[in-house]
Amino acid sequence: MKNNFFNQSGFTIVELIIAGSISVTMIGIGYSIVQIALEGNKIDSTQMSLSGRLNDTLDFILDEVKVGKKIIDDESDITALNTNCIYPDDGEFLFGIRLPDQSLVKSDYNPEGDQFNLNQVECPIVYTIRPSNSEERMPFALVRYGPQYNEKGYYISPSFQDFQETVLLDGISSTSEYDQIVCPQGDNLQVNRGITFCIDRYKKSIEIQIEAEDSQNGKLRNTLKSLASVGGFSAIQDESQVNLIPATEGTTSELPGCIGGRCCWLGVCLRSKKVTYMIDKSTAMKGDYEHSNGEIINGEWMPISDPDTILARINGKSLLSIAISTLKQNINRLEISDNVYIQIVAFDNEPQYLFEDGPRKLTIANKNEAIGFLNRLSAEEEDIAEDEIEPWPLLCEALESDSVEQIILLSASIPSTTEGPCVGMEGNYAEIIDNYNRITRSKSGIGSLIINSISLFHNFCETSKNYRKYEVNSDWLGLISSGAESACTHIK
Repeated sequence: MKNNFFNQSGFTIVELIIAGSISVTMIGIGYSIVQIALEGNKIDSTQMSLSGRLNDTLDFILDEVKVGKKIIDDESDITALNTNCIYPDDGEFLFGIRLPDQSLVKSDYNPEGDQFNLNQVECPIVYTIRPSNSEERMPFALVRYGPQYNEKGYYISPSFQDFQETVLLDGISSTSEYDQIVCPQGDNLQVNRGITFCIDRYKKSIEIQIEAEDSQNGKLRNTLKSLASVGGFSAIQDESQVNLIPATEGTTSELPGCIGGRCCWLGVCLRSKKVTYMIDKSTAMKGDYEHSNGEIINGEWMPISDPDTILARINGKSLLSIAISTLKQNINRLEISDNVYIQIVAFDNEPQYLFEDGPRKLTIANKNEAIGFLNRLSAEEEDIAEDEIEPWPLLCEALESDSVEQIILLSASIPSTTEGPCVGMEGNYAEIIDNYNRITRSKSGIGSLIINSISLFHNFCETSKNYRKYEVNSDWLGLISSGAESACTHIK
């Protein structure tokens, strides 16, 4: 019988070894290809992320330039209007953006479209560059310091006390070894590491270029870089180029000058270069004080019983807060002049003076001192304890002063007294002030004292229109503002 064992087909050991080697080689090649593909995808993804973050940052800056009033390229201009305008000292100044007056909520717009309630942003936005910290991409970070904003794009608060620091982009390059933008003739080119920008001579436009990098797994040889630029203009008119508010007929150069037009506080405009502001700082002005609830119907005060008391708010702020913030806006807008004198007095039972020696000439230093006085007054709001006011001695003193030609007095309460000594006479304060101003002072060289009063929340201009109408002083603001050039304004 013939044995066919050795004639059967199959693989030899050598063939199996060769085939296995080929398979292993192919698997290795395939794995390498997959690894290269994955690494490439990772690099592409990182590159896209880097470019996306860079472009988002440039778009954000451009948006703020568009809504800004002026670009600041001189660091000293940051404190030009307010010495409290500071920014984190760990960064190098790049540029700033001064914002126009802002509406903070939708209700700031009048439905008729012809009136706005705007709040001045006290300090400019500041952009700086600083070394990155351990939680950020190296080597540098672009930082914004300014007002925060909500999801609808409204700035939340105009006060510099609420400004916050935000890192817009980390991973800014440490060198400027890239093809830099070329500034138009007359524009100033500035380079700071991975950030290059040009600002025009009118401070209205900017072209900015940024190079950012991302080191893959901390390996410098795998560092990815992205370079992008953008340019844009401010869409806001600047009072240095055009006066936003036309002069009112009959106004003269004898009135104080203000940036942007006439100088007004809560609708009351300055009619003299010697003005004293008086602010009620009693309990009635506090945010947690509950006022009687009611409304004016057919010229008469009608109480509301459910609820019978409410918290007084104007544009979401307490009465004292709205008074302080709007007065700071007014002070900031005043143009420096040797002929303008100001004074601020906060009163309840005891007066608190800005200048103890009387009104002072308006200088940069005195303007900054006034802003500081109002900031301290705001910080002391929670400490207000007095629920009575005594404005009469202040008014009587101003009647005989050559350095006071206009008083703007704001209050949300009524005085605790009605009679006493005033300008050498004894009797009803309101009557003495009116008679002396009309008969005696009007015939002197300085003329009548203009007394403009502002009644916040409740109407103390007219007796019938407030909840304390049966009290003697219920229309005291209207009485002291009964002169020919004076007026009482109610704001609620």
